[in-house]
Amino acid sequence: MIPTLVTVVLTAGLTVVGVFHFIWAFSPWPLKDEVAFTKAVLGNASGTMPPAPLSALVGVVLLGGGAVSLMSNESIPTIGPDWLCVAGSYGLAVVLLGRGLGGYLMGANATGEFQRLNAVLYSPLCIALGLMSAAVAVYATVR
Repeated sequence: MIPTLVTVVLTAGLTVVGVFHFIWAFSPWPLKDEVAFTKAVLGNASGTMPPAPLSALVGVVLLGGGAVSLMSNESIPTIGPDWLCVAGSYGLAVVLLGRGLGGYLMGANATGEFQRLNAVLYSPLCIALGLMSAAVAVYATVR
């Protein structure tokens, strides 16, 4: 039960963040404009949104990470060998934990909005998702 709950929460979190990245490929929503977006999300005041294909690619990777987590937990049928899904879960954990922990080291020159949001939302969320992904990967390894 607990591994399935962790996997569902992980997948839901990755899906929400992935959908935001798809939205950001076309709009700064929920922020009012591009300058507010870049200050809060990118840490600069340039007003230049990231390239749409890059934002969409990040969205695809995040949704794929959720799918890999569900496959690793055997909640949905596996595509490809089992070891590949487990390796994907470990990889997802490393990337998310790296972003989460690294987020506290970056941003000395970032805007105040970004520093605040990174400290209370972005980095903690990445760390939580990374720990959940690691748990899914470890569970799939020992199962």
